[in-house]
Amino acid sequence: MKILIVSDTHGEIPLDMKNISFDAVIHAGDIGDAAFFGAFEAAVGGKNRYAVFGNTDFVLSGYLPESVSAEIFGLKFFIVHNLTAPHRILPENESAMNKAHAEAVVFGHTHTPLVEERDGRIFINPGSLGKVGLTGHRSFATAETDESGKIEVKIFDIDSKELLVSKRFNKINGLFKEI
Repeated sequence: MKILIVSDTHGEIPLDMKNISFDAVIHAGDIGDAAFFGAFEAAVGGKNRYAVFGNTDFVLSGYLPESVSAEIFGLKFFIVHNLTAPHRILPENESAMNKAHAEAVVFGHTHTPLVEERDGRIFINPGSLGKVGLTGHRSFATAETDESGKIEVKIFDIDSKELLVSKRFNKINGLFKEI
C-alpha cells in the first residue's frame, strides 16, 4: 500500500495528485486557507486522508487537530506539524508518540526533507511542497508498505523529478531498522 505524504503547501499544490498512485494521504500541516483545503480534499477523493493543523493554519483552527495518531495499513503513525526535530522532540509530542506506540512519525514545519530511523521509529518530513524549502526544493514523500512489514520511504523534488531520498526499513523485534 502506498501513502502520499505532503506538508507545508501554504495554499499551493504543484502536484497533480491524479497522476500519482496512492492509497492514503497524510498532510503534516501549514495547509492554506479553507478553500484550498476543500480543493485538496476533492483531489484526494474518497481515499483515506489524515491532516493536522499547522502554525499558519489560523482559518482551519478548530477544524483540524494539532496531532493525529492512526494506524494506516498496519503501521502506527503519529502526525504533527511542529515536532521540532527527531533529536529534540517537544515533551508533549514525545508523550503522545509513546502513548500511541508510534512506529512512524510524520512532521513538517522545517521545510527540510528528512527520513531517518531513531530508536526503532521512522521519522519522515516530506519537506515543503508549496514553497521552496531551506534546501532549495519543493518536495513530497511516499511510503510504501508490503505484507512482510517492510516499508520504503522516498522523497522527490517536484520540479526536477529528482529522487532526493530513498530508504528501506524492516521491523526486527518490534523495532524498525534501516536495511
